[in-house]
Amino acid sequence: MREDYYSDYYEFESGNWWFVSRRKILFALLQKVLPTDTSGWKILDAGCGTGVNLAWLAEFGAVTGVDNSPEAIRFCHLRNERNVQEASLLDLPYEDGLFDLVTALDVLEHIEDDEKALQEIARVCKPGGCLLVTVPVYPSLWGEHDEINEHKRRYLPKRLLIMIEANGFELVHHSFMNAVLLPAAFIWRWYRRIRRWFIKEKNHRARPDNMHHHPRINRLLIRLFTSELPFVIGRGLPIGLSLVVLARKK
Repeated sequence: MREDYYSDYYEFESGNWWFVSRRKILFALLQKVLPTDTSGWKILDAGCGTGVNLAWLAEFGAVTGVDNSPEAIRFCHLRNERNVQEASLLDLPYEDGLFDLVTALDVLEHIEDDEKALQEIARVCKPGGCLLVTVPVYPSLWGEHDEINEHKRRYLPKRLLIMIEANGFELVHHSFMNAVLLPAAFIWRWYRRIRRWFIKEKNHRARPDNMHHHPRINRLLIRLFTSELPFVIGRGLPIGLSLVVLARKK
């Protein structure tokens, strides 16, 4: 992600509709699938960003964060998260099979060699341990939001599932997320794409799609997104803006 956006994300991640809703859904999924007693578990948040996920992940065990950006680590420290380390996901500084749970939450799409990153994640995950991944999907939805966040790709869902299984994991659960807002996102991103073809906007500083909404709109979007929770953690949704995958290392 562009370094100048870390301060923006640090400011709004705690209350922003997209991050709040995603945390609630992922927390509920882990609560449903993981053992009742995870005391003593070691957890790695790979690509921890500004550290907003470290607090809720700590409900399941002792959490370590790693990110390749010194700016991200600085913001983790501002959140009083000290168990974080600057390192590349292509060369994780941890021994084999150390972690019971590894999360990569909207991380792989930022990495050119995502297969190598997944190999490293698999290496540090212990046999029987779990992997939780979220990624944006559908290349046709590529837009300014992806460019701002320096995404390398939006995923074809089948490609990600095959890649996870090829690295020694068996799929436990997968589902799309944010299906309610998919039509609006499709229309908005294609509108922005067409507008950029015809209009050269001067002094335009693009912003990610999920930033800075009026509080009432923010609350409405939280209700809409979290209404999907029972479907995502249940049978799964057949379509959405993101894909969540929970897998177990063989």
